Formats: sequence, structure tokens, C-alpha cells
Amino acid sequence: MSHYLYIPEQISTSIYEISSPISFTSELFCYGLDLSKTQHLHIDQQLEQPLKIAQARVERKNEYLCGRVLAQAVLNHHFGLDQPITSMYEPLPIWPSHVLGSISHSQNNLIVALSCNAIYLGIDIEHWVTPEFAQESAHLILTPSEFNLWKSKACEFFDFSRYVSLIFSIKESLYKAVYPTAKQYIDFLEASIVDINFENQTLTLTFLPEIQQRYQLLEQYQGGWAVEQDYIMTWVFQAHHSA
Repeated sequence: MSHYLYIPEQISTSIYEISSPISFTSELFCYGLDLSKTQHLHIDQQLEQPLKIAQARVERKNEYLCGRVLAQAVLNHHFGLDQPITSMYEPLPIWPSHVLGSISHSQNNLIVALSCNAIYLGIDIEHWVTPEFAQESAHLILTPSEFNLWKSKACEFFDFSRYVSLIFSIKESLYKAVYPTAKQYIDFLEASIVDINFENQTLTLTFLPEIQQRYQLLEQYQGGWAVEQDYIMTWVFQAHHSA
């Protein structure tokens, strides 16, 4: 058995053709996929199953495999790289040395993003949380300054449950972006939004000083969001400035 998942070109092409480009920010190749359009392909029956999903439900197998197939298709299409990224044994994708990528899914929606010019990269997609969830969980997600931001400014643009969805999602993107450095899960309350622009839908995040020092993280991270009817997509990404 090969160490990497083999994906036939036909499957890769089929998935790429039903995906749609998403324009978050320049230098980031991002694509979305409606997983309900992939069911007729029966991908879980056509590909070997990496250890991570061997015991999973069919839906979970499908979203996992579609994410990996689409990411590899984008890698091929935009970077001309044909190397496999899915280990049969390792849980995380293995990106080529000069490429960073991120994959996220929520219910039937999947997004992938790749860049060959990223200092850091993480993306996330979340369906809007319910008002009940927002009320019950806000204290686990929002820092005191983020509660203040809601009262002073954000309430003009978002209702509370959508605001909680935004903060939850952007912090998920942030943790994905720093995971290659930190190699550790960081609590939601250990990061905070320090600047936000509702017109441009961009923001700046920072970690608590002790977290920043412990994991050798940057002082600030840049991100943004895009709103759809049923869900929100967020990204944390910065490109190397070209000379």
C-alpha cells in the first residue's frame, strides 16, 4: 500500500469542474464546492481510505475525500504540481514545500484555499449559529474587548448570533493559520480582534502576550470574511511582499 492516497485524474477533473472560484483576496486561490453535487460520484467507493476516515460515516468520508481531491486539483491547475498531498497515515495534508493550503467544511459546503506566497494561511466556513447557541456560548468565544466591540460598533452590522458566528469562524481560521508554528490547540479567549473594518470586511487579530511568546507567534494576523445567506467564510492570510 502506497504511503499516499492515489487520486485518478478523472475524479480530480470531475470535482474541479463542479467547484466555483471564491475571491477572498489576491494571491489566494480559493474554491467552494456544494457536496450534494458530488454524491453521484460515489467517491468513497472509488478511493482507498486513509486511516483518519476508515471508521467514519459515509458523509464524513465524502467530505474528507472531496476536500483532499479539490485541494490537489487546485494545486495541479494553478501551480502545475501533480504531487499527492494526502498521507494514508498522517491526519493533516502534506503540502509541497513552498505552498500553504487550508480546507474547511460545514454541512454540505466545502472550501479550499492555496497560496505559494503565504506567510500564514487558514480558512473556515461556518453555518450561522442559532441565537440560543450564541447566548449560551458567547462567554467561551468572545473576549471582553470583543463584547465591547459588539456593543459599540458591530451591532450596526450584525445581529448577535451572526457576530458570534463571525468571531468563532475567524478564530478557527486563525488557529489553522498558526498551527504549523504552534503545533498546539489555543483557546478561543487567548486571541482577540484588535481592529476591524466592516466596510472592507477585514480585521486584525492578536494573541495574548504570553501565548505569543510561548509559541513564537507574530504580533498581529490579518484576516477577513465573506457573508453568504446560510453561512460565513473567513480567512487569515498574509502574502510575502514581492520585491
